[in-house]
Amino acid sequence: DEGNGHLRDEPIGPAAGSLPIADRPARSPPPGADPADHAAAQAHIRADTEQTGRTVPHERRGAPRQARCPAHAGRRHRVAEQRVVKARRRGSGASQHRRPVDFFRGSARRRLHEIGHPARGRPDRRNGGSGVSLNGALNVGKTALATHQAAIQVSSNNIANVNTPGYTRQVARLAPNPDQQIRPDLFIGTGVNLESITRAIDESLNSRMRGAVSEGESGGVARQWLGRIEAAFNELSDQDLSTRLSTFFSSWSNLANKPQDIGLRQIVVQAGESVASWMRDLRGQLKSLNTDINDRLKGLTSDADAIARQVADMNRQIIQAEGGGTGPANGLRDQRDQLLQKLSELINIETRPQASGAVNVYVNSIPLVLDSTTRGVGLRQETNADGEVVRTVIFKADDSEMPVTAGQLGGLDAVKGTIEKTIEQIDALAGNLIFELNKIHASGQGLEGFSTIQSTNAVTDTTAALNSAADTQLKFAPTNGSFVVHVKNKQTGLTSSTLIQVDLDGLNADDTSLDSLAASINAVAGISANSTGGRLNVTADTATTEISFSQDSSGVLAALGINTFFTGADAGDIAVNTSLKTRPGLLAAARNGQPADNQTALAIARLETQSLVSLGGVSLKDSYEGIVNGIASQAARAQSDAEAADAIRETLSAQREALSGVSLDEEAVNLMRSQRAFQGAARVISVVDEMMRTVLALIR
Repeated sequence: DEGNGHLRDEPIGPAAGSLPIADRPARSPPPGADPADHAAAQAHIRADTEQTGRTVPHERRGAPRQARCPAHAGRRHRVAEQRVVKARRRGSGASQHRRPVDFFRGSARRRLHEIGHPARGRPDRRNGGSGVSLNGALNVGKTALATHQAAIQVSSNNIANVNTPGYTRQVARLAPNPDQQIRPDLFIGTGVNLESITRAIDESLNSRMRGAVSEGESGGVARQWLGRIEAAFNELSDQDLSTRLSTFFSSWSNLANKPQDIGLRQIVVQAGESVASWMRDLRGQLKSLNTDINDRLKGLTSDADAIARQVADMNRQIIQAEGGGTGPANGLRDQRDQLLQKLSELINIETRPQASGAVNVYVNSIPLVLDSTTRGVGLRQETNADGEVVRTVIFKADDSEMPVTAGQLGGLDAVKGTIEKTIEQIDALAGNLIFELNKIHASGQGLEGFSTIQSTNAVTDTTAALNSAADTQLKFAPTNGSFVVHVKNKQTGLTSSTLIQVDLDGLNADDTSLDSLAASINAVAGISANSTGGRLNVTADTATTEISFSQDSSGVLAALGINTFFTGADAGDIAVNTSLKTRPGLLAAARNGQPADNQTALAIARLETQSLVSLGGVSLKDSYEGIVNGIASQAARAQSDAEAADAIRETLSAQREALSGVSLDEEAVNLMRSQRAFQGAARVISVVDEMMRTVLALIR
């Protein structure tokens, strides 16, 4: 501020007789000054005045400036002359690019500061103690301008993400700045500020939404896989098990009408094989479905574990981002919500927000994700007694079972249980068909007897009681009773019958074992018996001898597999005895050994509708229909549950969309509102600027 000198201590105020420099009379050069330099300095001052629009007071309080301060005038002109000389030395063009000389800038800015900035914390006594300033009004306009500009940016961002999956509408929340006290009894506003940018979200609604998603996914998966189970039963065709069973038992009724007909016997064998093959195929399909579910469980478990890790990592990022108290990290929270939505599709979860910004995730109140740590989702593999792999969803951290009840994993686990139960039911149906039919068949006789016969089922301990399943490993347990062995001489037609006792009452240590049973049969004249290889082997002593059995009340013949129609123990290995396929004459239709007798065939035909204690008092036919109806009922319930969950999901989704979704119409209204506020703030700044120009004009 060279050239102002002592004027710094005396602010220049407005003068009544101020005139433009151009209209002032020419000054005389100071003593000793070059007239040419003095004239150039005067021209420079006039040019600066014309360019900036400033005026210089011509007189103050009625006295000319030179008269008031001749020393200042002389010094001022000397400085101007020195600048002109320097400009000439640099070249005539250099002075055109110099900043115009502001001879009054120090004092003028000081006066502007005094007018625009009253003393902080106390009223400006020079303005009558009001504390109100143009700079305060300018700050109000400035904050309004910046705030509404930010609001416009928020609306623009909402519009830009109208089709972005998982995006949550953001809301700019405005709040007034703290008031300023301008008098002991008076406060004035200081503008507006952007308090926060928050997501339009209802965490309770989101939690219910995730629950509906889990239930819907569970129902959808169950509906899909139960449909595949229904397809395996193939009940809508004429080749289902119900039809095959009816055909099989009808063939026995037909045989009862003509017990000596070999063709009808072959039909019985074929119908039995049709039932057996269908049961094997059905069980195989169910096992295949179970394997597919196990494979699917493995993939979904891996997905759930990866998502849980991502949620934990997102928690870490949010904690770091929000740790400075700068407000919620909306983008990161949207990403985490999407991950939680995906996780809820796989398993049933509960979420609990934390003050740090993290969200803890629980599965049936057991923690899965705590802040930035996850316990992991894994799959434990075990082998059951049948040699099959069983998979269980677990927490990887401690290998404990995860109580998954919903989501795709929950739905698959439920269907897996249904498949395993269905397999057990089919096995029970097949096992009862095998044992009950074999008990009748083993006590009957065919058109011919056996010259040699071996039991199809072996025991592991030939000295153990035959009803000790743990020792013998027999699939069917015999009971206390007896049976008759018939030895026929084909040449003479004479038949001898011997009653064989089966002692399995458990009262003494003499319960019948395979060894003792073989010894009892071996004592019958004309035949030999042993327990070699854990099987009962009975052989006629001569080629003219035939062996047959009847009146088995113990079921031991059926349990061991002597003179049986079916072999096997369940749906996995049920089959027609191979000896009947090659020798249909062995098929037992008679009970008393006479060719025309049909008592055994009739008894087997009635078995279809006969109530069986081993099946809970229902027949084979009713048992099968119960299995099919149970699957159909579960499928219908899964369909209903899925539809109900989908309806709830759609309702909650609509509510969430109304709250958190972006409405272009609403954002357009917000844009217009912010635009008008922005224009108003700009107008405030413009008005204050004009007022400041007026003040500046008064100062100069």
